[in-house]
Amino acid sequence: GGKGMAGWEGGIHVPGGQDPVFRWPGVLPASTVIDEPKSLIDIYPTVVHLAGGILPQDRVINGQNLMPLLQGRAQRSEHEFLFHRGGSYLHAVQWHQKDGGAIWKAHYVIRVFHPLGAGACYDRGFCPCFGEGVTHHDPPLLFDLLRDPSEAKPLSADTEPL
Repeated sequence: GGKGMAGWEGGIHVPGGQDPVFRWPGVLPASTVIDEPKSLIDIYPTVVHLAGGILPQDRVINGQNLMPLLQGRAQRSEHEFLFHRGGSYLHAVQWHQKDGGAIWKAHYVIRVFHPLGAGACYDRGFCPCFGEGVTHHDPPLLFDLLRDPSEAKPLSADTEPL
């Protein structure tokens, strides 16, 4: 779907796109698909770990070292929440329940794609993050990503008792 998709899964689910991102024969198992929450913010801590460095202690680093997941030593992501922003605006938040395993996503703001019906902003080169370039949702659009990874059917109080 492209990386211009804001907080939608088609643009953020796989760091770096749909092609294999990490290849390291003899260290990482080939053709492994990891269906746990991860983000581009995880690349920095992973590279620091591989280089034998130490993460800065004077600030919060939101990313996680991906090596335990990549090597199969961990089955679950350390991320409980992932926040998806457009510029400085919060557009969506993803919650990976630690006890239940569900992955919920709430969209507060969605970008208006161009041309209408497209999956990104192809005629502009970028999608605005605010103003007339977005639609606000109150209540937010809610999705169960395990049952609806394409975020096609928002849940409601009528369709989701939880």
